[in-house]
Order: sequence, then structure tokens, then C-alpha cells
Amino acid sequence: MLPRRAHKPDNFWSVGLPFNHSHCLTCGSMIFIGGQIDFNDKGEQLNPGDLEEQTARSMQNVAKALISAGASPSELVKLTAYYKNDGSVEEADLLELLAVCLRGVEGPGPVITMVPLPKLSFDGMEIEIDGIAMRGSDRPSLPRTAAWHPDGPHVPAPFSQALRCDEMIFTSGVTAIESVDHIEAPDSLAGQSPVVLGMLDSLLKQLGADLQDVVKTNVFNVEPGTARDWHDPALIRAGFYREPGPAATGISLPLLPPDGIMLRNDVIAMRGLDGGRLPRRHAWPTDHWDWPTHLPYKHGVQCGDLVFLGGQVSLNKAGEVVDPGDMVAQTRTAMDFAGDVLGEFDLGFDNVVKVNAFYVGSVGPDVLAENGLVRFSYFTGTPGPASTGVPVPYLAYEDMMIEIDMIAMV
Repeated sequence: MLPRRAHKPDNFWSVGLPFNHSHCLTCGSMIFIGGQIDFNDKGEQLNPGDLEEQTARSMQNVAKALISAGASPSELVKLTAYYKNDGSVEEADLLELLAVCLRGVEGPGPVITMVPLPKLSFDGMEIEIDGIAMRGSDRPSLPRTAAWHPDGPHVPAPFSQALRCDEMIFTSGVTAIESVDHIEAPDSLAGQSPVVLGMLDSLLKQLGADLQDVVKTNVFNVEPGTARDWHDPALIRAGFYREPGPAATGISLPLLPPDGIMLRNDVIAMRGLDGGRLPRRHAWPTDHWDWPTHLPYKHGVQCGDLVFLGGQVSLNKAGEVVDPGDMVAQTRTAMDFAGDVLGEFDLGFDNVVKVNAFYVGSVGPDVLAENGLVRFSYFTGTPGPASTGVPVPYLAYEDMMIEIDMIAMV
């Protein structure tokens, strides 16, 4: 197993729960940062209800975590910001604030995906930010190249719409905004799906890759959380990938700003520095769960030293929810499925470097602990993975309670 090391600044924040996780984890050239929030080392929230202050302090914690690993915000390649928005927050203003927090980072800077949610894990919590950084094995900064779609969604400097660093390519969350004021196919998830996938392909091609190099796709779409509404747009997006396709996570949201936007999609791709496609392995364990309609996505994809797991859920082979409404049982099932996928690559939970959990439930430490204690009971080695836990109002199917994805390294 590649050496890995956890990093934590002195007197760093905590939520006061006994989770075996790392705030910052380094392995090879990769640096994974768990979800950063505005708490102190006593588990106390510092600025409840203050989005601006929480954003600044969460970004300061991202920077502190990187510095503890001997890196800096200049090494960031990807950020994801989960923030509370009932429709009253101007996302463009929040993006500008995040950009200000990266003042001093020379471009091209990281990609960014914004994920608006009705609530976060604690009352008064407004934002949670996680990220990925990269640097050379002997600690020099790696060269990076950015790509821009002329009609793509605006991201303020130093953010990039797409960024290549070594063999890794990351995109920001892409939507169907084709100019400053024009939304393609407003209010139509099916209509916006080909627009977004086409824009992603264009960005990747500028960096010497295309959609067939994607190893992980993250889809955030506006839908009510029913299998019926999920079906047709999912098939449209899937049609852009050849089999065997990438690992995939799909999260349903009640809104995406501005009004009329129905889909936000970011991807991670990998392409050789010589321009050739990189070999990869795919995993679909026997008796694993499946979607109710055929899709090209695989439960696990290995490319080089990295293994990407798609969102694992409590379904059966017929695409039916197992243990409907039962958070604890579904968490165990999803984690067992994740273990099966890892096993296809001769890996285990000690190889996991990043885990994301999207769970349905009310706000508060009790709900976080309900699924978190089950999840982290699977990580018995040291160091534990970097982690982000995000409450969502619902998932793609009725009575589905949790979806868990992971990144592992050999």
C-alpha cells in the first residue's frame, strides 16, 4: 500500500464525535481535504447563521490543513462548497467571496462546484468546503493548465472551468448557462442534460482528453426524488459514455441557481501525458445492486494508483430499495457494497483516502452520529480517510436514506 499520512494543525476544530477521519490526508501526489467548517476544538460553532464569516473561516481551515501537510492553497485543484440556500442566497456573490479567500493564489486556480442545500449538519451551519490538491513527490508544485468554454458558466479568478495537473483533469460544476443571461432549455432536466455533457466534452478536449477519459462523474440535478423523474434524463446523460463507463454519483436537489437551471455536473478524467488513453480496470461485483434501467456506469474504476467508487446505496439487483427508511441498515448495506467493490481491486477500507456521505435526515449531531458511527466503524486502520458528510432532503428514489462514494489508492 502506498504510504499515507494524516495532517492536522494544532488545536484544530472538531465536532466532538469519535469518527476515525483525517482533516487532511496525503498519498503520493494527492492531498485530500475533508469537509471544513467553522467550529473550534471544543466542538462549538463559532459564527452561527453568518454565511460570510463561516465562508472565510472555512477557507482559512482549508489553508491551515494544507499548510500542515507542507502544501499551500496554490496546490489546490478542486473545491466543492456545500452551502445553505433556500433561494435567498446569491450564488454569484458567494463565488466572488470564495475567490477573494484565494487572493494571492496565482492562476490557474482550482475548479469549483457549488452545491446549494436546504440545510447542513447543524443548526446555524451555513457552509462546508472540501477539496483536493496535488504536488510532486519531492514537493515541487506541479505545472497546471486551465481550459475555458467561451459560453460556459462564469467562475471568478483564480478559479478555472477545467484544470489539468499531471494526468488528472478536473472540471467545475457545469450548467446549461450558455452566456451571461441565457439558459438553454430552462426548467428542463432532459433538455439541459445534452447541453451540459457537450460542454464538459468541449472542456476536456481543450486539455487533450474527452468524455471517454472520465473516471468519476458527479451529478447534482433538480428533481423531486422519485425513480420516475430520474429515469429519462439519466438515460440521456448515460448516452454520452461508452461502456465500460465511469463511476457515478447522482444527488437530487430542490433548486439550483439561477432559476431555470436543472443540472450541475462535474467530472474527473485521466489521460496520459503522451496523449494516450490510460489503461483502467472496472468493477461490478457478483450480486451487486443495479439501477432499474441499464446504464454504462461501473461501481468502481481504477486508473493508475487511484480507484473511484460510484455512490453506493441500499438497492437490490432489480433497483428496489432495501430496508426503506432505515438509516442504520442502509448505511451498513452501502458500506458492505463499497467493501465488495474495493475487494474487486484487492483493496480494503484501509486504502480509502476520501469518503463522501449524502444522507437524508434532520439537522443535528444525533442524525450525523446515527450514520457516521456506522460508516466509520469500517475504517479500523490509521489514518482514517478525509471525509465529508452532507444532509440532503431526499435522494433519487423514495425511501433511500444514504449514498456513499469513495476514492481509494493502492
